[in-house]
Amino acid sequence: MSNRTSSVRAYIPFILFALMFVYVIYGLIKVQVIDQSKHKTFFNELMGRSTYTKGLRGTIYSSDGTKLAWSERVPTLSVKSYTADDEKALRKYIDDNQLAILKNTGNVEITWEQAFLLQSLGYNIVLKEVRKSYGFLYHLVGSVNKDGEGMSGLEYTYNEVLKGRLSVSYGIKSPGGGFEQGVIEGIGENGLDLETTINFQLQKYTYDLLTQLASPSVIIVSKVKTGDILAMVSYPAPEVDLNNLDPVTWDKLLNDPLNPLLNRAISSVYPPGSTFKVITAIAELLYGDIGSVNCGGIYYYRDSKGRITGKYKDWHLPGHGLVDLKKALRVSCNVYFYNAALDVGVDKIVEVAKAFYFDQKTGIKIPGEVAGTLPTPQWKEEALNEKWYPGDTILYGIGQGFLSVTPIQMLFLYNTIANKGLYVAPRLALNEEIQTKQVELKISEGQWDIIIDGLEQVTTVQGSAANGGTAASSFKGFPIVVAGKTGTAQTHSGSPHAWFIGFAPSRNPEYSVLVLIENGESGGHYAAPIARKVFDFMYQNGFFNKNNEEKKKGE
Repeated sequence: MSNRTSSVRAYIPFILFALMFVYVIYGLIKVQVIDQSKHKTFFNELMGRSTYTKGLRGTIYSSDGTKLAWSERVPTLSVKSYTADDEKALRKYIDDNQLAILKNTGNVEITWEQAFLLQSLGYNIVLKEVRKSYGFLYHLVGSVNKDGEGMSGLEYTYNEVLKGRLSVSYGIKSPGGGFEQGVIEGIGENGLDLETTINFQLQKYTYDLLTQLASPSVIIVSKVKTGDILAMVSYPAPEVDLNNLDPVTWDKLLNDPLNPLLNRAISSVYPPGSTFKVITAIAELLYGDIGSVNCGGIYYYRDSKGRITGKYKDWHLPGHGLVDLKKALRVSCNVYFYNAALDVGVDKIVEVAKAFYFDQKTGIKIPGEVAGTLPTPQWKEEALNEKWYPGDTILYGIGQGFLSVTPIQMLFLYNTIANKGLYVAPRLALNEEIQTKQVELKISEGQWDIIIDGLEQVTTVQGSAANGGTAASSFKGFPIVVAGKTGTAQTHSGSPHAWFIGFAPSRNPEYSVLVLIENGESGGHYAAPIARKVFDFMYQNGFFNKNNEEKKKGE
């Protein structure tokens, strides 16, 4: 019995060893076969990394092929917890300025060479999209926020078209945590490009003109028949790219008294002054019968008892003599339009203005457009709790009083006159559909001719202040007939605003130009010469069809 027990005890080590061997083999099989996918996932979580990449934002182009806004990929070093060891190690590869930025923000832009070296050492390199544009284009193009989303201008309007799409990339690090091998590389789908109606050459020229003038002002140039905006300049504009702006510079822009962030072309309202006289003239043609007026330089308003209760001056105090409608437009005779306004009444002036869509925004497709004020007796009662007086109508006739407009509204009023009643909405992107609507007034061809002929005389008939066109000296020698109107709009404080709006060629219009100079004093002396420079530039650079040259009248 004892011998059998001893024999069993002798086998126990072998049995234990066999059990241990089986357990090890089972463990290996379990790890490598049965639980392979689970352990592989855990290993990949330790050694692998997924990153999301967004395609580049689309490029915004001018009609003449210049990039107005574009994106670039810039490698960026990202360090979550910056330590002294990091500083010591990184000093070999990046400069002191980059180190300072990294220390303060945890991220810094680096060169591609630096990126390859640092990535091989295990540092996290992120490809950051940087949006770029020109400061003087801000009012048109706009900018993006830190997430690359459009915040203003065309960037905002066409954000969904321009922005890139997300994709995923997956890479595995080496056991030492250094070199990363790409397994799945996703670069993201780039956004679509946008081709605008803006002519960069003309936009830059007009902005430089206003920079020399150094006064808050606006220039807009459009194609009359399509509504295309070729240039739209609001001065001043930011001098820096707002896509990559530091807080200090942003605060300076916000607190600048000249308000360079304001797009004066669509977001500011002004009294139109004499540029509005075309509305009064059309109302007179349709509903009035005053014929000619003898202008002695002052209009005396008399009440029903014949008493003089108002005295209204002409801009030319010696007077313009006998004035009909054409001459009234040519010499900008206030006395004629005082009479015309009272002749037709405020309701007819408002009716004509509304027919030209003056009570609406133009619908230009960038944010920030406002509508001016088209006053009526009801509006005055509700807004000011005052009744409407004959003096309000008198001032209405020359574009003064409570009336206010945006520059873009005024330009498209003149475009509609150039198109003889066809309103064409403003367009900034070439793929936009051209939108038109008809002025619902029965204006005959002969009546259109009277208005356009009067506007031609503004720029073509030389002579004294009593008889010559108010912009004739500015346009002397220009080979194409321009139909236009000057305006000198009185303000509640400061000097008058100076206006000029014109289109050319007058009988087969291609382009229109608006110039507004805040507190510029005189439309004829200051706005018209700027407009002439714009027309000269366009003529010299081949914008106009040379077959449209016309012999100028009065020369």
